[in-house]
Amino acid sequence: MNLFEWLRKALVVWRGILSLLLCVVFSGVLLSQDRTGRIVFHEVMVGTLLYPLQATLSHFDGSLRIYHENERLRRENMAFRTENDFLKQSLRQSPRLVEMERFHATVSMRLKAGEIVAEDAGRLQRAWVLDLGRADSVDVNMPVMTSRGIVGKIAKCFQKYSLVQLLSDPEFKASVQVDRSRARGILESHGTSRLEVQFPAGSDVQPGDTLVTAGMGGVFPKGLRVGIALQDVSGMEEQNSDVIRVFQVEPFQSLDAVEEVFVLIKQDQWKLEMAP
Repeated sequence: MNLFEWLRKALVVWRGILSLLLCVVFSGVLLSQDRTGRIVFHEVMVGTLLYPLQATLSHFDGSLRIYHENERLRRENMAFRTENDFLKQSLRQSPRLVEMERFHATVSMRLKAGEIVAEDAGRLQRAWVLDLGRADSVDVNMPVMTSRGIVGKIAKCFQKYSLVQLLSDPEFKASVQVDRSRARGILESHGTSRLEVQFPAGSDVQPGDTLVTAGMGGVFPKGLRVGIALQDVSGMEEQNSDVIRVFQVEPFQSLDAVEEVFVLIKQDQWKLEMAP
């Protein structure tokens, strides 16, 4: 409780008692004086006590009103600033949502849009928390993507949210192929700055080739955009370059700039029905 509030409450509580005491004292003094003494006492009290006291109380009351007005304006200002920040974020989000809606309308896949609500805070970004779960028909091993390309897959799924394993996770692997020559390889990560794909020696792969998912493994269907093959780094790797060719990959979608994603709702291609 600040000083202004304490004084205001004290005046409210003690005002009646103080007024009564002052009236009793003044009445006793006036009754004990003759007519001339009463006039002098009145002038002295008005000039030296009552007027300064009234002026002080008036000034205090005005200061208290100004204080409450400033507090109200401060709260309104904070509310307006919060609303302004929210509107700015909405304006920034609008182009992304328009792009997602346009992409959704141009594909025949069953996509579910979701928002990233948390992410791995470590140096190597490996996972996101997505606000979609089994209640939204999302399940484990469903691809996660944007309008530009894949970013990962559903690793764990709960009723209202799910965990996304990202391309940058060193344990993430996916089968990809060159869109031009159809040569197949394995995509894997060595950290957020090193995404690589391994091809058998002799594969027709060139820097600048577009990589798409190969449809192997039952997670990613064929043809989803992945990234661009950069320079051949086979000679820098421990593997025998006569057996394996290794290319660095630049993903179409940077993981640092993602806030909303799509989950590709699909049936598990590897479920086998046992004959009775």
